[in-house]
Amino acid sequence: MHKALGYLGIARMSGNIVLGEENAKACIKSGKARMILLASDASEGVRKRVDGYVYGFHAPVVTAPWDGDAMGAALGRARCAVAVLPDLGLAKALADALASEDPETYGPVAAALEVKRARIAQRAAKTGKRRKSE
Repeated sequence: MHKALGYLGIARMSGNIVLGEENAKACIKSGKARMILLASDASEGVRKRVDGYVYGFHAPVVTAPWDGDAMGAALGRARCAVAVLPDLGLAKALADALASEDPETYGPVAAALEVKRARIAQRAAKTGKRRKSE
């Protein structure tokens, strides 16, 4: 799980993560969220609100194997219950790292993100557009 926590730190340093419930809501509603990560000890109220935010959008909500304190420590905060990854590459890498530890729980999320990545690459190939990072 240390590798997956490392991806959270990378996302924080690169500015490719949105932290906190209100910021997460704004990111989800704008359609930029690729994966929503909830701490394992997030309250039932937070879970219900996040499920409400995601309704109608196609971003997976994943319960992390860490509590809010461990997630917060990886992100340079005291505590974090909700984090959103708007970058598909980082979301896929984090899902793959989680799936390598627990394939039954996180494997379907990693597979769904791979399908999404492949569709985006196929559309880009059709239009001849390249991503900024290429």
